[in-house]
Amino acid sequence: MTLRRSRFSLVNLAVLAATVVIVFAACEIGIRIVESMRQAKEAAGESWAIYDESLGYRPRPNFGDANAYGLRGRAVETPKQRFRVVILGDSVIYYGDDAADTIPGQVERVLRADAHLAPTEVLNAGVRGYTNYQELGFLKQYGMALEPDVVGVAFVLNDLHRILHKFKVENGRIVGQQYAFADEAVRSVDSPIYRLARQSHLLVWLRRQLSVFDGLIEVYAGKGFTFDYRPDFNAAWQEAPWRDVETQLGEMMALGRERGFRVFLVAFPFGEQLRPDYLARNREYVTYPQRKLAEITGRLGIPYLDLFPVLDLAQDFDRDRIHLTKRGRAVAGDRIARFLVDQRLVPILAPPPPPRTTAQ
Repeated sequence: MTLRRSRFSLVNLAVLAATVVIVFAACEIGIRIVESMRQAKEAAGESWAIYDESLGYRPRPNFGDANAYGLRGRAVETPKQRFRVVILGDSVIYYGDDAADTIPGQVERVLRADAHLAPTEVLNAGVRGYTNYQELGFLKQYGMALEPDVVGVAFVLNDLHRILHKFKVENGRIVGQQYAFADEAVRSVDSPIYRLARQSHLLVWLRRQLSVFDGLIEVYAGKGFTFDYRPDFNAAWQEAPWRDVETQLGEMMALGRERGFRVFLVAFPFGEQLRPDYLARNREYVTYPQRKLAEITGRLGIPYLDLFPVLDLAQDFDRDRIHLTKRGRAVAGDRIARFLVDQRLVPILAPPPPPRTTAQ
């Protein structure tokens, strides 16, 4: 009897496993068919990005609410009429309900409301998916035409790869409108869960729709930290990539001395860093990237603003814990604007002369 039950259980288990495999395979095939149809449809229309040999891609000029430089916002005045701040960054800087709601838009709003400041405009040079390497390249190749007086670097902790995202390119033309992690980023993660999730189109879809992948990484990390197992963020907790960042920022400073603009850097935390359990476990390790940025900017003489103490995990971050909510964008914009004033990075108008006293 016991032997029969054992055989029966093994048969049931085998049937269950086979059913799971068949269902998974069917779903995988279905997802791939749907994606192929979507990609064919996307290929027929323009992507927001165009191919760039040295940068991988850059924003398409005059696409959507972009101007002739591919930057989100109004047309750039020529000749320049006001003091000009250009803020480099990725999607954290790019996103907002409209151009005025982006972080650069919020900075400009605060600066313009201060009557003690010279007329100032803030240009949003945020490009979705860009890294610090690409931002420097964009500044060299295209940003000098903007005639910046000040250049800000909005540094997000997934900016340490040379190239983080790549498009499918055929004959020098971007195909489709979605990019994927570059091979360099994928190889940086020692996580079999991530490799499996990347190979399966079904798991990628589940990740986007249900945050399943994030839950799996949470389980895999165990008593560690999730950012160590993410291809976009793990490099920020490694020593070698920071040497490249210091070189890139040094080049930016040298360019500023040559072309007459100043540089500042704002560090945006990854929301996972603000988790109370992580900070209680090992605050020194969790905040390692912010300390590295403080060291580098200190050596280079770059004014540095750390938003780690300013942003609230519950109120200021979207679900992905990367991008900021509407409130978060306003908080960051206000703090950056005050930092620019405090550091004398924007011109302060001379106070009016005291009124003359009439001799009696």
